[in-house]
Amino acid sequence: MLTLKRDARLGEPATRSARRRGSGAGRRIGALLGTLAMTAAMSIAATPPAQAAPWLSDPGSCTNVQTGRQADGNGYTVQIRYGTCGGVQYGWGRVLNGRADMYVFFEVDITGDRRSDGNDSRLIGTRNYTSGYATASGSTRAFRACVIKDPTWDCNAASVVTAWW
Repeated sequence: MLTLKRDARLGEPATRSARRRGSGAGRRIGALLGTLAMTAAMSIAATPPAQAAPWLSDPGSCTNVQTGRQADGNGYTVQIRYGTCGGVQYGWGRVLNGRADMYVFFEVDITGDRRSDGNDSRLIGTRNYTSGYATASGSTRAFRACVIKDPTWDCNAASVVTAWW
């Protein structure tokens, strides 16, 4: 007569024929490892390609550079520039004819409310352009630039500021 015992962990019967094929625990571990391997393979296949970091410290080597917006006043020209670096398009702020003790300030809006969600500033005497930020299609991402005297200020306090681009 065949005696059935219950596996308390799974509530499954264990038989002599099951023991001959391998222990229930061994089969469950094998099944678990197979499931994990399949899940890992599927997640690797479903992983999107790596995206560029949003900030680019020095867009000075970008190609196909153009001016998106420009504002003139008080002897300054402030611009939003954009170009391609490493296959990714970035925007940044630049000032022409700026005094060395002033700052070029670059604001980034990523929510579409036209309020700064991030910024970068550079003392014009060291570099007349800011770091770049990756552009995006759609209306939520926008940039503006200005000239300021104090790096703790923002473009709301500036007299020469571009429109959002």
